[in-house]
Amino acid sequence: MSTTVGDLLRIKGAKVETISASETILEAIRRMSEKHIGCLAVVTRAGKLSGILSERDVLWKVIAAAKSPKTNRVKDAMTPLKQMKTVSPSQTVEECMALMTGRRHRHLPVLADGKLAGLISIGDVVKFMLDAQQATIQSLEKYITGTF
Repeated sequence: MSTTVGDLLRIKGAKVETISASETILEAIRRMSEKHIGCLAVVTRAGKLSGILSERDVLWKVIAAAKSPKTNRVKDAMTPLKQMKTVSPSQTVEECMALMTGRRHRHLPVLADGKLAGLISIGDVVKFMLDAQQATIQSLEKYITGTF
C-alpha cells in the first residue's frame, strides 16, 4: 500500500500560506521570506484557490522583466489555476513525485472536493520518500542481523 498525499499532509501539516491577487509582489516576497517558503497559494475572498505565486514566478515575470515589485500585483505574476496541475489527498506520493519531476513543478496544490486542502513541495515529497526508504533499510538490517 502506497502512502497518499493525505497521509503526507497529516505528517507535515496542512497549513497553507495564502495571499490575495490584489496584494503587491513586494508583500508576497516579504511573506515568503518571513515564512521561509517558496510559494504562496493565491485565494479569493471566499478562500477559493485561484493560483499560486512561486519564487520562479517572481523572478521570471517581475524581476527579469524589470517590473517593480512595489507596484505590480500578485495577479500579474501568479500561475493561474487553469494552467497548473493539482492533486487530491487520495493520490500517492509516488504519483506526485513523477508529476513534479516530469513537469518540473516545485509545488502542487492539494484540492479536496474543490477546496484547498494543502500545498506540497518537491522538498516535502523527497524528504518523505527518503525517510520511508531509510525506515525500510533499517527494518531490513534488523531482519538480516536478527535484531528485530
